[in-house]
Amino acid sequence: MNRKRKTNPPAKQTLAKPKSTSPASLTQVTHQLLSTGPIPPPEILQGYEQILPGSAERILVMAEEDAKHEHALEKSALHLASEEIKRGQLYGLIIGILAFVTSIIALALGSEKAAITLGGTTVVGLVAVFVIGHLKKFGSPSMKNGDD
Repeated sequence: MNRKRKTNPPAKQTLAKPKSTSPASLTQVTHQLLSTGPIPPPEILQGYEQILPGSAERILVMAEEDAKHEHALEKSALHLASEEIKRGQLYGLIIGILAFVTSIIALALGSEKAAITLGGTTVVGLVAVFVIGHLKKFGSPSMKNGDD
């Protein structure tokens, strides 16, 4: 049962040597087709259609569905960002009102320093958050240079 497997010798590849090896006699031709996006160039699309009838239509439908999906994702992202901004503004309003009410209560109880500290720091903090957020969003020159 010890059979030896017959193996073929490795194939030898011989290349034809050019008659002249000067650089002027050597020519290299390269053809490159570059395509961006989901739809291939018309020549390629025609090739698909010749190989499999109806495939060009399927490729175009696929590209249209992909574009619809991308638009839906962008719309969803914009909606979520808008909701986040609204929620942040609502929380800022609640914090501001609570701080204002608390500082009025502290003032009514006779603690002027606590009222000034609580009311002042809250207002300054909220204003700073909104102003810095606005500058970062719309880009002031100092924010673009990284000077915080």
